[in-house]
Amino acid sequence: MILDRIIFASHLQNEEKLVYVVHSHWFAAYRPICKVGFFGMLVPALFFAMFPTQISLWIFGAWFALGFLRFLREVMDWYFDVLLITNQGVIDLDWRGVFDKSALRVDYDMIVTISFEKTGFWSSLLNFGDFMIQNYGDSNLDLPMAARPQRAENEIIEAKEKYTRARGLEDEKVLKEILSGMVKRHVAGHREKGDSLADII
Repeated sequence: MILDRIIFASHLQNEEKLVYVVHSHWFAAYRPICKVGFFGMLVPALFFAMFPTQISLWIFGAWFALGFLRFLREVMDWYFDVLLITNQGVIDLDWRGVFDKSALRVDYDMIVTISFEKTGFWSSLLNFGDFMIQNYGDSNLDLPMAARPQRAENEIIEAKEKYTRARGLEDEKVLKEILSGMVKRHVAGHREKGDSLADII
């Protein structure tokens, strides 16, 4: 969690705090990562072990280097495709490459429903499922094969409740200030311009 807070700090606004990070389960990425690791790194290493010559060093070394870069890309693609749960809302990060990424923010006021779906033996055994957040806008948030979706749902509900209580206290404070100003003006003998709240403000 400490590493997540450091890495994803640039996506947070002022006074925004990271509460929880929802990653896809490792089961979602093990196939491409293992495939690249085997064909891109292990195979050239075995070939070089069988034919340790200067030419094979250049050939299989270049093969290994390209495989290692592809391996890093697959790991980063898995790690940076996340939902960031903060004290102000949820941020959907979509990482498609070093120069191709996007972020979508949804405040807690806009969230309508939170749901997840587990299908199959492995999803129940390893505790992952498709996680979805429906909001008032056209673009809903979803993370396929999210790890620990029940905990993610609980974290969002808890953060939303804290956000709503904090907003309620702020609204109450503003209302008290408005009423206090009205009373002060009334005591001072100033006539109000109208009876509506807009005129009072």
